[in-house]
Amino acid sequence: MLRAWDPSNENVLRVCRVSCLYAKLMCCLMVSDTIRYTTSSLVISIISTLHSLWDALYKRSNSKHSRASCWLLVLVLQSCSCYFSTSNQLNTKFYTDPVEAVKDIPDGATLLVGGFGLCGIPENLIGGLLKIGVKGLTAVSNNAGVDNFGLGLLLQSKQIKRMVSSYVGENAEFERQYLSGELEVELTPQGTLAERIRAGGAGIPAFFTSTGYGTLVQEGGAPIKYNTDGTVAIASHPREGREFDGRHYIMEKSITGDFALVKAWKADRAGNIIFRKTARNFNQPMCKAARKTVVEVEEIVDIGSFAPEDIHIPKIYVDRLIKGDGFEKRIERLSTRKPEDTKSKQKKGGDNVRERIIRRAALEFEDGMYANLGIGIPLLASNFISPDITVHLQSENGVLGL
Repeated sequence: MLRAWDPSNENVLRVCRVSCLYAKLMCCLMVSDTIRYTTSSLVISIISTLHSLWDALYKRSNSKHSRASCWLLVLVLQSCSCYFSTSNQLNTKFYTDPVEAVKDIPDGATLLVGGFGLCGIPENLIGGLLKIGVKGLTAVSNNAGVDNFGLGLLLQSKQIKRMVSSYVGENAEFERQYLSGELEVELTPQGTLAERIRAGGAGIPAFFTSTGYGTLVQEGGAPIKYNTDGTVAIASHPREGREFDGRHYIMEKSITGDFALVKAWKADRAGNIIFRKTARNFNQPMCKAARKTVVEVEEIVDIGSFAPEDIHIPKIYVDRLIKGDGFEKRIERLSTRKPEDTKSKQKKGGDNVRERIIRRAALEFEDGMYANLGIGIPLLASNFISPDITVHLQSENGVLGL
């Protein structure tokens, strides 16, 4: 085989260069933390081009010895890249202390924090951040908990500089800091927020959506931060608009983070995780959209306890994992039936107005419709649907026991 090496053969040297480039690309992909950000179609295109070039040079080789040299080089270089593909760098690291799991998060980091309301929030990891005192954080989360729980604790301690959220929610401190100019808030439509995070994890830099077209979301100028006198200090930028098939869309950029803090239900000892029901919410896409994903779970089980098809997030996306000591799982607004609730009450004047509004809205339902009911008056719509039609209702409220 040594006789096959012919450094004077120009085609062999070209194949060497192409093979080395191919091997370097494969090695970089296997060992780099940015593998989850790489657009797969781009990688496939580059490898396909290199393979085509190698094939063309191989066919132009004038002798069996030259061709044997090509194959020998490729086999050696592919063996090297296979070594890196089994690197231990991809193993999930297990922790026992939430402070240890988050202590290297630097000031100014961008955090993706899972949860919806108080459902599925990483309680223990948020407590760890509170203890280490990291400052200037940008937190991407559907909302910011409540005044004294969840991300609300980090707002109280002034550790968060900017919130990227869809809902101010039940957090009065969140509202106060925003309106007084102490906090930057980038309000984003809820579905758009979810897709921006999902796109970030898929390596998609931007996408088009019709949501927000014709509003301040598209036009720009929405207040992100106020001055103390109430004037706008930082305003949102206008979005690029496009028309597809006669419908208008705006471009939204994807979201990625330095760290994702995620709450899951169970994990196996390899690091694969599953969520419980709707507590999956924003947690699942966030696992794939951050450079480092830190997950807290309620239970750790043996490998093989999960059927492969039941795993929601495989271990390759889980960098650190901790079993939480306890989960309070608060309910934002606890409402229970009281004995006097069964007695008829005289309606207030405002009750009649609310009822008239929703009765009129319910007349818009048609047989077979699907409807999403938002919080507040819309939830009353189910009381006034005609018994002669079937309407499929979906609502984000009232999910308990997670």
